[in-house]
Amino acid sequence: MKNKTFLSKAISSLDMADEKLLQQYCSEVSKWLCNSDEGTMYLDIEKPLMRYIVHNEIRSRFPDVLTTDSLGNSKMVLIYRDKNVESANSAPILTLEENLINCLLGFSRIISLLETYKKPIVGHNLYLDLVLLHNQFIGPLPKKYSTFKNNIHNMFPKLYDTKFIAWEMGKKLKSDEVWKSTALQDLYEFFSEGKCKKLQNELNFIKLSTPFNVKQTYHEAGWDSYCTGHIFIRFGHWAASENRGRSRAVGPVEKLAALAHYCNKVNIIRGAVQYVNMSGVDPARHRPAWLYVRTLREQLINVDKVASILSSFGSIDVKPHGYRSALIAANSDYTVEKILKRFNNDSEYRISRYSVYRHTTAGRVAVWSSALITGGLVMYFIHKRVNFIS
Repeated sequence: MKNKTFLSKAISSLDMADEKLLQQYCSEVSKWLCNSDEGTMYLDIEKPLMRYIVHNEIRSRFPDVLTTDSLGNSKMVLIYRDKNVESANSAPILTLEENLINCLLGFSRIISLLETYKKPIVGHNLYLDLVLLHNQFIGPLPKKYSTFKNNIHNMFPKLYDTKFIAWEMGKKLKSDEVWKSTALQDLYEFFSEGKCKKLQNELNFIKLSTPFNVKQTYHEAGWDSYCTGHIFIRFGHWAASENRGRSRAVGPVEKLAALAHYCNKVNIIRGAVQYVNMSGVDPARHRPAWLYVRTLREQLINVDKVASILSSFGSIDVKPHGYRSALIAANSDYTVEKILKRFNNDSEYRISRYSVYRHTTAGRVAVWSSALITGGLVMYFIHKRVNFIS
């Protein structure tokens, strides 16, 4: 643009359809100037680049007209017959160029502002969001995992994942106090409905300036963002009150300071590590032991029922293992211990740590085969020794 070469290159790069569209716009202006006495006309142009080209092309072909963007509708090009029309003005070329650049940059302008001012980024289970942000606003995903982490950290040095915070802070509550799960909806309802009384003292008031529709659903971007911010504020109040030793209203700076321990720790779903440390070394790799569940009443185990019952203890996966049994993969040792403690001597399900030798047919066959072979060898040598002595 500074070299005055952009416009000619933009026009020469138009495809056949856009070339015809440009000619159509110019024909409409020509007919209007010849056949109408109206002082203004509008062109509705969807594409930002085409709007920029049309502004310049019309000014070049019809030197007496003035063009500008319509107030209240950035897609409309407003054309004045001449400068004598009331309120007539022509948008400066610099303004047209800035408008085009802003349209082409799009949401990356917001990302740039967040990066410039080093704003804390708060999300719920946001690892995939970071992957998408990198691919869209930093560059193609790098081959090295460490490069990905460094790139994200350089752009967003302060990340908070409410999913990870929920896992960690939930350990401080009793089983009858804690939320149903760490899903966004369950966490939001837990805090917004005051389901844990001891966390309700001296709370900062949170209210939407423009209420959402009463039928608002989750997984809609605006609503999910609000819910995430809501529970983040509540976690900050909780952590800050613990640091102070008493509950009281807490400001944003103190909330962030109280949650500093969780900064840059991004939750990983069903991974060998519980979280990714975006600003340092990841925790040691670890997978909790599988659990083995066997129904004591039903002839065929209901996996969905088992998953529903156990979901309140933490994130779990249940996989059928036999007609009356299934395997359980839990997200943490903490969840495993809670399940084992709760179902110790349960009348409906028998749950224990999974063992290949105890809980698989091949394992049991291997154990019994080994026992039989060992027993046979022992008897053989005993018999041989008795014969030798005789």
